[in-house]
Amino acid sequence: MNPQAHGIENPTAIDVVALSPAGDRVDVVMAQASEWDGSDRLLLLLQEKWKNYLAFAADGQLVRAYPEVAGLPWRLVLSCQSEPDERTVEFVIRADAATRAEGGTFEIRRQWITN
Repeated sequence: MNPQAHGIENPTAIDVVALSPAGDRVDVVMAQASEWDGSDRLLLLLQEKWKNYLAFAADGQLVRAYPEVAGLPWRLVLSCQSEPDERTVEFVIRADAATRAEGGTFEIRRQWITN
């Protein structure tokens, strides 16, 4: 793994932790700036990143790092620059169910622009 890599290319790093504009939720955001190609490689990187994010949020690391967010609901967010492929979307749907079992949610935030 390249320590200079960003987003899902660096599955051990937490990319962004942000409070919602209303201050009523914590978003733990993972970035994907490159195009989704449907490859096993990107899907495996995403799975690893999600597992690390889930552990960070559900096991108390989030609150230890940011005590001011204690008691707020949390959401894992996959922020994409391009539309994810079908396998990625299917993974996020399954991972959301597992994330909900731990007290949070997992969703895709689409950042691309369509004409």
